[in-house]
Amino acid sequence: MADAEDIASPVQQLLDEVHQRIGEIDDGRVATYIPALGKADPKLFGLALATRDGHVYEAGDTRVPFTIQSVSKPFIYALALHDRGLNAVLRKVGVEPTGEGFDAIKLEAGTGRPLNPMVNAGAIVTASMVDGDDWGQRFQRILDGLSGFAGRDLSIDHEVLASEERTGDHNRAIGYLLRNAGTLDGDVDKALSVYFMACSTLVTARDLAVMAMTLSSGGVNPLTGRRVVGTDTTEHVMAVMATSGTYDFAGEWLLRSGLPAKSGVAGGLVAVLPSQLGIGVYSPPLDTRGTSVRAIAACQELSSRFGLHLMRPVTGSTSAIHRYLRGDAVSSQRSRRYAEREILRTRGRAIALCELQGDLGFASTDVAVRAITGDHDGVRWLILDLHRVARTEPVAVNLLDTLVRELGEHGVTTVVAAEGARSPLASAEAAFASLDEALEWCEDALVAGTAPAEDTGAAEAVPVPEQDVLRDLPPGVLDELTPLLEERRLAAGEILFAPRGEPDESLYFVVSGGLVAQVMEGDPPEPVQVASMGPGTAVTELTLRRDDPRAYRVVADEPTVCRVLSDGTLKRLERDRPQVVEALHWAMARSLAARLRRADRLLAAHVASGPRSGTPPRTG
Repeated sequence: MADAEDIASPVQQLLDEVHQRIGEIDDGRVATYIPALGKADPKLFGLALATRDGHVYEAGDTRVPFTIQSVSKPFIYALALHDRGLNAVLRKVGVEPTGEGFDAIKLEAGTGRPLNPMVNAGAIVTASMVDGDDWGQRFQRILDGLSGFAGRDLSIDHEVLASEERTGDHNRAIGYLLRNAGTLDGDVDKALSVYFMACSTLVTARDLAVMAMTLSSGGVNPLTGRRVVGTDTTEHVMAVMATSGTYDFAGEWLLRSGLPAKSGVAGGLVAVLPSQLGIGVYSPPLDTRGTSVRAIAACQELSSRFGLHLMRPVTGSTSAIHRYLRGDAVSSQRSRRYAEREILRTRGRAIALCELQGDLGFASTDVAVRAITGDHDGVRWLILDLHRVARTEPVAVNLLDTLVRELGEHGVTTVVAAEGARSPLASAEAAFASLDEALEWCEDALVAGTAPAEDTGAAEAVPVPEQDVLRDLPPGVLDELTPLLEERRLAAGEILFAPRGEPDESLYFVVSGGLVAQVMEGDPPEPVQVASMGPGTAVTELTLRRDDPRAYRVVADEPTVCRVLSDGTLKRLERDRPQVVEALHWAMARSLAARLRRADRLLAAHVASGPRSGTPPRTG
């Protein structure tokens, strides 16, 4: 299998598709009321998506710097809430939608408060409320806070700042109105200077995605792990973003995208899905409301394709990965001859098993996909076990199916274990009703591709001297036993034995073909495979669980040849040649001890492997 870096992420592929399609939109106009903004290239388009664990997907011009403008408002609001507390800020700034544009000159009757902190009037006040003994310290607090949200040191675009100050009379008018109403304290020009500098802070689309994810994760930056503000603060901020972040477009925006968001006239936009992801977009052309045309289209399509709507019901929050194992630490219930067991022991890591669980949506499936591709060395077969999955969102199916196709291009065959062998993944090679059947299929493929040609194929047969239980017997004992073994041929589907009455103690050595142990379940009863035995293995009716109320049986899975040491022959040997029976018992005990040691290793591997909440374990 190729390096993880060579395997295209399904999320990245979908993001690239969205970026390419939305990039063809040429509607909108670049803002010119701040002259420096009018210099932006209308073709620029960056789209970034940050996850809770700090992974950032990027498409297009995500590293191109631009000024944050009004996208700074929710983050300044967060800093004011953090520094002053909710009640103190609410006395100065309301939280009601205005139904008007970002620069509306409108205050609440009776209180003089701006209606919310997402319009210019509200942001001017919240910028004045952050901690600081003077205006310079307040701006530094804002710059440090924005840098904390972004996870890197940010700076000012002085050309844009100068342009803002030259053309900022409308905002100055708002400032004086606020001071006259008693809402803004201190020097209006200095308060406006802080606001203008905050809007002139340089960011990228990638920065915005990380900043959005910091809000989404309760105030902890996913890249640095540092807390910027408290969880209560982020809840309050995202609530106001949902109702007022896109001004007079907020209702339709939330209806269509379902993502709390904030836009800016430089073409930036942030959107959040609480506890799951943050989105950052940059595209300068704006619609008549001052929101980036491509950003609107991109977020709405991402929400639709990834199932991101805030109101979409989610019933589980556990890790998507219950357990992740390699084939050298887990095996099917098939009894195999020594040569096959050695192949699986030494080369079993070519098989990977990922047991998924819970509700599979965008965020949980993305983590699972990255975990699978992050532990891929030498994998040639992947089993996705869906038995523990409660619900699969369409986006999860899309991501997993894309992963399966990408893995296939790198030589990895994927099979699915699911209830009723019903796989939602069209690209999977095969589907099985049980995990054991899927494991057996992959093991067979590994053995067939590894063993010498004479040891594989339909004509495969294991003669008596090479039978697992008999291979270590002293030559004289083996020579004495061999003539006593009777041949029995079974047609496919023929029952070898089923427990009834006294057990048959005969010992059956599988020479060719194969047997399966089945339990009858359901109404009417249907056979369910619980184990299988291939050439080189031995079986006796004594191995069946006679204390289980369910009916067990062993049948031929295909035309099968066995050599049988019958119950009667065993009794005669015990009477006449007890040393032969003793040697046989010791051989069986050694075989059983080897099975128990292997079972112990597998149990230890299971315990060590999960349930998991992150990247699969790296073993060996």
